[in-house]
Amino acid sequence: MAAAAAAGLGAARRALLSRGWGRPPQGLVGRPRRRRAGGGGGSGPSRRRRGAAPTVFRRILDGSLPAKFLYEDDQCVAFRDAAPQAPVHFLVIPRRPIPRISRVDETDAQLLGHLLVVAAKVAKAEGLSEGYRVVVNDGKDGAQSVYHLHFHVLGGRQMRWPPG
Repeated sequence: MAAAAAAGLGAARRALLSRGWGRPPQGLVGRPRRRRAGGGGGSGPSRRRRGAAPTVFRRILDGSLPAKFLYEDDQCVAFRDAAPQAPVHFLVIPRRPIPRISRVDETDAQLLGHLLVVAAKVAKAEGLSEGYRVVVNDGKDGAQSVYHLHFHVLGGRQMRWPPG
């Protein structure tokens, strides 16, 4: 089972590289970096550390990796997924780096609501009038590969249940 997961991760990396995304910074795709002793619970980075390599989303936001934005405002951006899993597959990400949905608190409520409103606006603009799925992966067991909060919006085909 572990070999199959590793093969799938390798395929995902190759797909990103073949789409011109450049080489991902080491430790950001796949297994999360090891925590320092005394760090918080859970796996993966709990907050951005000084000197840590920027995530692929941080690089998109700062312009060092190209992406065509479907939507942009002062709080978030939306752009197509580099490895789409449906005919329409885009991401909505906050400009402020939040590593995981499990790390949000009440002060993030307005931003989280805004991300969902933007997801609905872009889904409508993309012609997803028959419905769509919004997915947030969290942590290792949730298959999170980039530790910068992001909402996947998938549509354009009938989704199956249960997912995964």
